[in-house]
Amino acid sequence: MIIDMRCRITSGKASEYFVDRMDHLGRLDRIAAFGDPTEQAFFDEIAAAGITTAVSVSGLNPGARIGRFDFPARTTSNDYLSEVQNARPREFIAVGGIDASNTFHDALSEIDRCVGKLGMKAVCIEPGRAPGCDIDDERLFPLYDKCQTLDVTMILQTSGGNGGIYVDYAHPSHVERVAQTFPKLRIVCGHGCYPYAREAICMAARRDNVWLSPDGYFFHLGHEDWVKAINYNLGGFVDKFAFASAYPLTAIKPFVENFMKVPWREEVLPRILYRNALAALGLEQDARFRSFYGLDGSSAATDVAG
Repeated sequence: MIIDMRCRITSGKASEYFVDRMDHLGRLDRIAAFGDPTEQAFFDEIAAAGITTAVSVSGLNPGARIGRFDFPARTTSNDYLSEVQNARPREFIAVGGIDASNTFHDALSEIDRCVGKLGMKAVCIEPGRAPGCDIDDERLFPLYDKCQTLDVTMILQTSGGNGGIYVDYAHPSHVERVAQTFPKLRIVCGHGCYPYAREAICMAARRDNVWLSPDGYFFHLGHEDWVKAINYNLGGFVDKFAFASAYPLTAIKPFVENFMKVPWREEVLPRILYRNALAALGLEQDARFRSFYGLDGSSAATDVAG
């Protein structure tokens, strides 16, 4: 059983950004659901890989030129994500895409709408692309304050390669300043502050309200550091890592298979595969997830690999 903290739905227009990216890389054929852009094809593909809950951090903000790369806008409808969540509430967690540049919508109002009307428990921003600032830029503080007040998880895009104008956009010191300023705000670092794996591990281990989810970057530079920090619970880090694949920018079944081939200590798997994700999303007390993932003492989650 696995909660994938970065597993974006591929049906209809929701796939446009990801099709563009994979076409650019010449890898369209690696994602079966691209050939059948239906919700069922998406759920079939991720289920075949062992994913039991997808967290769709799809995004809704303008694109940007980052280094030598041009990234298109993310345009997945928050309303559509909410519809899928309502239809499959245990299999799919909708993450509201928030445009921190206020170009596509008023960011604060959209957070209110995502939570109050659409029933979302998490939102995401890409401040390095829109409006083009660091994560700890004080222009973003009203968004963080809003999420803290509403008890909503904030998922940040923290990639040094593709996140902001400079690589050090992803340095965990930016995240830590936010975590210090908003101590009750749950923060998930999508892409795990790559390439600053060691610094990110140290930062998250000393913060109650930060989790790291390196997704596709798990097998890049710093791979051995992730494994060591988890297996040996350095600084308590075993509770701060959440599995993610970055699907559909990663072929999901091979990714899961390779992740499970890592020489993990058996006792860490329930935490990194689903328990930490539930904590990061504030869903540990949700009856539906408690039952399915065995947090209430049931036997549902005995097969941790799924």
